Amino acid sequence: MTMRGPGNRPSLRYQLAGSGAGQEGTASGPLVLVVDDDPDMTRLVAGALSSTGVVPVAAYDALQGMVVAQKEMPSLIIVDLHMPAGGGFKLLEKLRNSAKTSSIPVLVVTADTASDLPRRAEELGARGFLRKPIDLVKLVDVVSRFLFPERYATAEAQPTG
Repeated sequence: MTMRGPGNRPSLRYQLAGSGAGQEGTASGPLVLVVDDDPDMTRLVAGALSSTGVVPVAAYDALQGMVVAQKEMPSLIIVDLHMPAGGGFKLLEKLRNSAKTSSIPVLVVTADTASDLPRRAEELGARGFLRKPIDLVKLVDVVSRFLFPERYATAEAQPTG
């Protein structure tokens, strides 16, 4: 469901399927913060992730992203690079320098094609990097590997026939 967040911008909170999907309230899956100034992109990402057993929450600029990260302590943060109130690199720096958020894995997504961006993002603590337009299947796979590594360790250990 869409709620109003800081600055009267739309904010998202989803529940897991089987527990009132698409409704406000508490859910039992890991929380993923999606920080992107494009509401359509946050809805697209949140919709794809909500089917995987996570609870997506959105923030629409770097400042709001930092506030929500410190308040909600998500299991993973997905950050766009180009957005208001400092941008993604500034947010990465603040997340890394905060004792409270420094251990939260961050996945960077951007439409920017500059070749040095993955390296710069990694230097600031990002654990993954994807380019837009986002392949939702790949995004779900990457997020699932961060949040549910035991599923992949078991599957990868199985012999193939």
